[in-house]
Amino acid sequence: MNRAAPEQVIGALFIDSGFGADGHRRCPPRARYECLLCGTREGPVHGAEQVRLFVASIRTDHRAHCPGPQQGAQAA
Repeated sequence: MNRAAPEQVIGALFIDSGFGADGHRRCPPRARYECLLCGTREGPVHGAEQVRLFVASIRTDHRAHCPGPQQGAQAA
């Protein structure tokens, strides 16, 4: 049987919209990224526009300078 190798999770992107369970804003939106290969934590960033820009680019930006092994791993 020819099975593809399972993908590994190598990073975690955390996004908090800032809204509570009741639908009211509790804090500004924020985001952070944690690399499981090198242990680096990037962020947090705060505010809607900063979060949007961070989320759009963090995986690529971090991968460009991550000291961890990059042998075919895919970003989370």
